[in-house]
Amino acid sequence: MGFFNKIFGGGGNEGKKETSADRILRIIKEKTMTECVTLIPEKGTTKPWESKIGGVPYMPKGFDYPYEEVGSTVVTEGQAPVMAANVAAGPFAGLDGSTAAAMPSAASGETVEQVEERKLLPLRFLAQVNFSEMPPLEGFPTKGILQFYIAGENVHGLNFENPEEQKGFRVIYHEVVVEDESALLAVLPTDGVEYPDGFPVDSELKLNFEKSSMPMGGGDYRFDKLLLDAYNEANPDARVSSLDRAPEDDLDKVYDQLDMGGHRIGGYPFFTQLDPREYHQELKENSILLFQLDSEETDDYKIMWGDSGVCNFFIRPENLAKRDFSRVLYHWDCY
Repeated sequence: MGFFNKIFGGGGNEGKKETSADRILRIIKEKTMTECVTLIPEKGTTKPWESKIGGVPYMPKGFDYPYEEVGSTVVTEGQAPVMAANVAAGPFAGLDGSTAAAMPSAASGETVEQVEERKLLPLRFLAQVNFSEMPPLEGFPTKGILQFYIAGENVHGLNFENPEEQKGFRVIYHEVVVEDESALLAVLPTDGVEYPDGFPVDSELKLNFEKSSMPMGGGDYRFDKLLLDAYNEANPDARVSSLDRAPEDDLDKVYDQLDMGGHRIGGYPFFTQLDPREYHQELKENSILLFQLDSEETDDYKIMWGDSGVCNFFIRPENLAKRDFSRVLYHWDCY
């Protein structure tokens, strides 16, 4: 093949010497390349059963719209938990309730309980994916609708202490889809509810799909070991015991080629801070990226997680195989 390339002018990189960074990148791709589906938002209205970000979700009659639950917590690092005392029953029930907040005493440093009246709000609809519209992806359903709901308050249900506890968020799977608007609910219980400003999505967006593939990138907690092994394989005569001893220029060139941002299903995640699974052995079992929604601002729409952050949902392979979405890891972070 090299002979014909020389005759017909092909092989533009024939004379280019493969650098250490090139070899490292090639090894990483060979070891980790996997399929994923890129999500492409588009401004526009949708039908209730279509894939979307924001707008009106698919809600068959009798659907139990998700609300905050008893004992739901909003926990951020360095803060005491704020717990919902009780929850309105039923999908369109009243919103009155109270919050019991465990607050640290400024004088003693001890935790004291304070009760603060507030409304218990329904979760806000974030996005849904109709798998019949999506290119097939190994392990994922080929039919049904998967929905994502998060709290409307400022941290959107984020819970560092238990990111799998679906009290500040909910993931709901509708295996059977009825494409008949007369059989669906058309009014959201969130209509007319006043939420704090700053919800990540400010308009309805239609979701389009594109099958693609990608290697693991720098955000994944497994990447440092992968990078070290790839460096030593690419440089057998200059092996190092840690990345601190590898040439910084080589590593920077590799990182620059592995951009993990964007919206997708499957593949590998992107974080602005740390992978939440890194220091929790049990959370590492959530090895499948179920859904990632990144920050993006165009002339037509805006998706924004805090200061240009990103949101991820992860699931265990065995739970995905069973179509059991009751235990999902939810996380978002920002700069």
